[in-house]
Amino acid sequence: MWVMIAAAGRPELLRRTLQSIALCKRPASFARTLVIENGPRCGIEPIVRELARHHPLQYLYSPEPNKSRALNLGLSHTDGGLNVFTDDDVRVPANWLMAYAAATEGATGGRFFGGPVHVDAEHGLPPTWMRTYYPATLVEPWELPHDGSPTVCPGETFMGPNWAAFGHEILACGGFDEALGPRPDQSVGEETQIQLQVAARGSAPTYVPDAIAWHYLHEDYLDPQWLLSRTYRHGLAWGIARTRGGQPWKWRVAMAAARRLNAAVKGAVLRMIGGEQRRFKAAYLAARWRGRWYGLWQGRHWNEPGDREASAIVRSRAA
Repeated sequence: MWVMIAAAGRPELLRRTLQSIALCKRPASFARTLVIENGPRCGIEPIVRELARHHPLQYLYSPEPNKSRALNLGLSHTDGGLNVFTDDDVRVPANWLMAYAAATEGATGGRFFGGPVHVDAEHGLPPTWMRTYYPATLVEPWELPHDGSPTVCPGETFMGPNWAAFGHEILACGGFDEALGPRPDQSVGEETQIQLQVAARGSAPTYVPDAIAWHYLHEDYLDPQWLLSRTYRHGLAWGIARTRGGQPWKWRVAMAAARRLNAAVKGAVLRMIGGEQRRFKAAYLAARWRGRWYGLWQGRHWNEPGDREASAIVRSRAA
């Protein structure tokens, strides 16, 4: 078992994450926690080396600010066994690793895993009416129905701050897509994408109710503009997934054009009526369909020579 954390720009929160993992009871299969810093160095390495005196930790560095590339680098330092993925702003209870170990006992493949994600709301929560616009786990707890034990949940995918899969199955799918992942100018969705690929190869999503993690709600996430930017990036991921790899695209683009026009009309009406909630909904619809629209076009060129140039054109148009 390996714990994998792609870290960027949050050294003190990472310290909290690593301290909580260090307090976990370790199964016999536990190897170490890998921290892969990506992007400009920001003091993460000294923290890892300090805490490594008390917990099996390894520091790796990937210069490009690209989470997917960082995770692929981490996978190259494992043996293909179980990888438990979490974020650099998460805390976990003492039984976290043991819950995953129990769920995977005797298995070497054929399943991937995830657990509940709750919220650390140190800075408070957004207004109740706004919470439905946020991605899952950011402002409200995320859980799945279960029978009290690890439960196979066909068709489900798990949240990025708290999931696990066998490294050899991820590598069999080609690893994480380095064109996806959290970056200022790119879509999100790399973890969902790889889980869908692993599932398509016959691996069953298995929910582990005892493997709980708490995800930190950053103060800037409460800013409506942050939420609109995130909505746009989720829209990019939605569109790319529907036209990449040579999928039929003309009818999807036609349908998206109609729905984008419908969203624009709704937005105009909402702004005309007025009020904070209606104006935000109008901005949300515009951001979502702008992202989806450009994602559909970007996905058409995803695997072609020159796809980076095409993506750059799409992003410049979006801006």
